[in-house]
Amino acid sequence: MSEGPTTGAVRTGGALAAIRRTHSLPVEMLLVTLVVAVWQLARVPFEASLDDAIAASRDLFALERTLGIGVEPDIVRWVYARPDLLAAANWFYSHMDETLVFGILAALRLVDDLRFAAIRTAFALAHLPAIAVVALYPSAPPRWIPGLPHGSPPVADFTGDLRNSTAAAVSLHVGIPVLLAAAAIWVRPRAPLAWATLLYPVLVLAVVIGTANHFVLDAVIGAACAALGIAGARLLHGDVPRGRASARPATIAALALVAAAAAFAVNDLLLRLGA
Repeated sequence: MSEGPTTGAVRTGGALAAIRRTHSLPVEMLLVTLVVAVWQLARVPFEASLDDAIAASRDLFALERTLGIGVEPDIVRWVYARPDLLAAANWFYSHMDETLVFGILAALRLVDDLRFAAIRTAFALAHLPAIAVVALYPSAPPRWIPGLPHGSPPVADFTGDLRNSTAAAVSLHVGIPVLLAAAAIWVRPRAPLAWATLLYPVLVLAVVIGTANHFVLDAVIGAACAALGIAGARLLHGDVPRGRASARPATIAALALVAAAAAFAVNDLLLRLGA
């Protein structure tokens, strides 16, 4: 028996209602974890050969030089000349990505019990165009490109694990902080701490370029993915009134630190296992 239009509309409406609903903090963190896991695994089939990835990155840098934004060589030389700074930047890059993302998302969930659903949707949707970029334009990080400062191809085989090492053309390391800063200001536009989150994507941009993990254009593409995620969330959620905090400021800070610490511990374990 065919499904009537009324039944289909109810199911569609139910799905949209579920998307628009804000869940408890543990459930929301589980949903964010699922998005991150799918993002990591969905990229794996699109890993390209080393030669193709390096060639694509050379073309990307050539475009940057044409646009007059090819600043990476000077920045990389400056950072690599300072070993302590380089070590700190590399540690931040490998350990603080998910740590800060989960901590800030947890805080946003507790600060606003209505608008967080749209933030979660924007976070999830931002990964869709990013996957498309990874699939259509696999590229290598600048540190793999001979001829660029401190650039050399990897010695060990980078294939066969649960990562895509040729996904540098889109930097969600920068894109997601842009999204989170925009979300913090949207949730609490008069809070100085919300405006201070603008420093977050700036810091990450400096780290990813200084460590030669991304080009400037990679960051621009990542920010564009964040913008598309925000636009998609706007379409799905419409105008959302500002909500109320679910806890006192001290409790929000403590729970955000717990979420950040949990993300740090999981990430550190995966790094040790080589995942």
